[in-house]
Amino acid sequence: MFETVAQTLKAHRLVPAGSALVVGVSGGADSLALLHVLKRLALQFDFRLHAASLDHGLRGEQGAADVAFVRRTAAAWGVPATTSSVDVLALAAESGLGIEAAARRARYRFLAEVAQSVGADRVAVAHHADDQAETVLMHLIRGSGLRGLGGMLLRSPLPEAPDLELIRPLLYVRRAQIEAYLR
Repeated sequence: MFETVAQTLKAHRLVPAGSALVVGVSGGADSLALLHVLKRLALQFDFRLHAASLDHGLRGEQGAADVAFVRRTAAAWGVPATTSSVDVLALAAESGLGIEAAARRARYRFLAEVAQSVGADRVAVAHHADDQAETVLMHLIRGSGLRGLGGMLLRSPLPEAPDLELIRPLLYVRRAQIEAYLR
């Protein structure tokens, strides 16, 4: 996994030298693996990391515990972190969006705010190859056209902040590889 991410960063020039990169970290295996790999690569590729974790307010104490865990882990790894919480149920009610869509909007707005506050022009998230397969399948089931069948891109504008770039350094990595890396 480490080599795949390093090759992806290099081949696609995902993070320019001297730049700052915000990493969305939920506290789950995928995002923690991404943060760890990027921490190991930051010196080699000359970029600064900043972790960002948002409690959506949907899982009570467990959501708050996940954010606290991310904060402690980032500190132990020497990575600055910004954490926050939001009431996604209230956002969904106010906006008329479903809970999942409201959570996604809140998450991307938070990541954009963190990126702007630390001078980053890109945000990394932990979508991986298995997520890609699931996305394509869901688009197919929903009757997507050819464009939708292409799935997620390695880089795209950040939703809610199109002047920022969203990158997916794990897009060529399978979940089993992430689990092996974590072991």
